[in-house]
Amino acid sequence: MKRTARLLLVCLIFVLLAASHSVLAAKTTKAVAGQAGVTSQKASQLNLNTASVDQLAQLPGIGPKTAAAIVNKRTELGGKFNSLDQLLEVKGIGQKKLDKIKPSLSL
Repeated sequence: MKRTARLLLVCLIFVLLAASHSVLAAKTTKAVAGQAGVTSQKASQLNLNTASVDQLAQLPGIGPKTAAAIVNKRTELGGKFNSLDQLLEVKGIGQKKLDKIKPSLSL
């Protein structure tokens, strides 16, 4: 009887350790995935101060003419936008379009 109780106790400890390991692994995986999401989000943003006309034309609602106008405005500003809101000064970009493309841009 004592041998069976010991075996049962060892099995129970093993199950508890395995379960805690699984929980820890799941938490670690979520944390790493969350960090990777932040990194990939930044990597997927287009830098407004260095983007080409072709890259800007890939933004939603931005065609080649508007992309060229953005690059021209950047040149007028001395080669650098100081704020994404300065895009409102570009012909063809209103508040709605700016709100749509802002998440895809960085400075």
